[in-house]
Amino acid sequence: MFIKKKFRNRHSILHVLQEYLDQNNRPDKIDLMEIELSFMEVVQKSNLTEKEVYREIDYLEKEKEIHIDEINYSTYYLILKQGSVSYFDKKYLELGRKNFRDNLFDNLKIISSFILLLIAVITFIVNLLETRKNRTEIEKLKNEIIILKGNRQK
Repeated sequence: MFIKKKFRNRHSILHVLQEYLDQNNRPDKIDLMEIELSFMEVVQKSNLTEKEVYREIDYLEKEKEIHIDEINYSTYYLILKQGSVSYFDKKYLELGRKNFRDNLFDNLKIISSFILLLIAVITFIVNLLETRKNRTEIEKLKNEIIILKGNRQK
C-alpha cells in the first residue's frame, strides 16, 4: 500500500529510539544520557536524511511520544511510553494506510461522479435524438392519415 513518507518516517524514528532503548535500558541506569540518542545518531540509524528527521521530530514531541533534551548545544532524543505504545501499535503506519484509503475513496467518488455525469449527458443526447426521430415519424404518419382520409372521402 502507498503510505505517505511522513508516516513511514515517524515510525522509523520511533523504531530507532525504541530499539536503542531496548538495547541499553537496564534497571541500574540512572543517567538519561545512556538511553538517549543524538540527532546525528537518529539520522544514521534511521537511514533518513537530516531534513526528514528534522521535519518529524517536532511533531513526535508535540504528540508527547519523544522527549528532547538539549545539553551543551547538542540535542538528544528519548522515546517516551506513549511513543513506545505508538511504535508497537504501528500507529503511524495505520494512519498512513487510513490516509491512503481515504484519499483513494475520495478519488473514486470524484471519478464515479464524473462517469455518472457523462452517462447522464450521453443518455440525454440519445433521448433527444430519439425524440426528434419519433416526432418526424409521427408527422409522416399524420400526413399519411390526412391523405388516406382525403382519398376515402372522394
